[in-house]
Amino acid sequence: MRRIVAAAGISMGILVSSLPADHLKNCLADMMHKKDTMPGMVDLSRLDSPGASQMKKSRPSNTVIAIVNGHKIRKKQADAYLKSRTKGKVADFDLLPPKQQKRLVKELALPLLIADAAKKELSSQEQDAAYVNMWLRKKASSVSVSNTELHTLYDQLKQKAAERNPSKNIIPPFDSIKNKMKSQMIEKKIMDDLMKNAEIEVSVPMAMPPMMIRKPQKMPFKQ
Repeated sequence: MRRIVAAAGISMGILVSSLPADHLKNCLADMMHKKDTMPGMVDLSRLDSPGASQMKKSRPSNTVIAIVNGHKIRKKQADAYLKSRTKGKVADFDLLPPKQQKRLVKELALPLLIADAAKKELSSQEQDAAYVNMWLRKKASSVSVSNTELHTLYDQLKQKAAERNPSKNIIPPFDSIKNKMKSQMIEKKIMDDLMKNAEIEVSVPMAMPPMMIRKPQKMPFKQ
C-alpha cells in the first residue's frame, strides 16, 4: 500500500517522461522492428530462404532455443521477431544459418539483460514511478479530445483573462497552446475517471475529552 500511495503522488507530467524499466524490453523490441539495419544486428537483407533445405525438420514452436540468465527464449518468440524483422519474408528461426541464429538470439537476449539490470538497480520507489508512468502513457493513448472541446476551453480561458485584465489580450493564440491544452484535458479526464470509482475514506482524529480542572481546596486556617 505504501508503494501505491507514493507512486500516486507523482506529477501527471510523467506522461511524457521515460518508459518504465520493466517495459524496456518491449520498447527495445519496437525500436528493432522499425529498422532492419541497426549496428550489431543480424543482416537479413540477403537471406536466401532456399538454403533452408539443409534443415531436416523445423522444431515445435514451444522449443526452448536459448536460456539467458535463467530466462527461456522459445522458438515461437524468435519466429515472431524474425517475421517482424523480415516483414514476413521469413518466419521460422530454424531456416536461419547457425551463425545468424546465434546473432538473432543475442538480439533477443539484450532487452532481457537490460530489464534484469534495471530491476536490480532501480529502487522500489523508482519502480513504482515506472509502473505509474507506463499506465498513464497507455491510458492517455486511449483518451480522445475533440477540437470542439479544445475551442470551448480556449474560449473559457480567454474570457477569464479578459475579466482579469480587460485592457490587454494576454492569452496566446489558439494554435500555440493547443497541444498543451490537449495534454491538460487528457490528464483531467484520466483523473476524473479514476476519482469517479474511487472509494476514499478519510480518518478523522477523535476529539479529546475535555480536561477536568479541579479547583484547589482551601486549607483550614489554624492559629
